[in-house]
Amino acid sequence: MSVITVHRNHQLPMHEMKSKIDKIITSIEKRFEFRTEWESENVLLFRRKGAGGSIEIDEQNFNFTLRLGLKFRAMKKQIEQEIIDAVSKSL
Repeated sequence: MSVITVHRNHQLPMHEMKSKIDKIITSIEKRFEFRTEWESENVLLFRRKGAGGSIEIDEQNFNFTLRLGLKFRAMKKQIEQEIIDAVSKSL
């Protein structure tokens, strides 16, 4: 299994950070057909067949983790760049 991680520090209030996460996930949700759900106040889960991950936030950190199954492993660099672009535009 291949893993993509993106970490950013932030100084935003939690409600503003969640709003930005909604923008990030909307941009990749359509592209990769993820189903998403907030597991808790600070953890958003997303998944589809062959890939899944989470976004975890706290008062200072944003952590994006995506695990790619065999189906997506060959496209890891492209997927990683798209995710980094989406995160960079929104944060």
